[in-house]
Amino acid sequence: MKSDIAAPGAIAPPKPAGAAAPAVDPLAAVRSHSVSELEADLGSLLRSAQPSCPLQEKAPDGSPRVPSLISVWLISQVGKAVGRPKLVNLSKVRRDDLRSLGGVARVVHRALHPVPSEAKAS
Repeated sequence: MKSDIAAPGAIAPPKPAGAAAPAVDPLAAVRSHSVSELEADLGSLLRSAQPSCPLQEKAPDGSPRVPSLISVWLISQVGKAVGRPKLVNLSKVRRDDLRSLGGVARVVHRALHPVPSEAKAS
């Protein structure tokens, strides 16, 4: 469709199909990871999404300290990756677990690997 209004600039050329490299999802195999592997995965996800987010400050558990809002976002990203949008019930999560990457990794690991009820009783 033609227009009488002149375009202010040149039209961008189309992007060639298949030129972009496939993105590597750091959470692709999250179901089989240990807590320490999950912590590393969550740290790399956070650094890729927010390069300006400092991770130098340590929490009491020795892992990097993160704001609880960032922790909730990280949990939601893992939930999306595994196909469970509501991975955990946040009202049942201890506040201290949401203040460090290690705490978030432990919460995610518990959600992905629940302990059977008969094992809890012993």
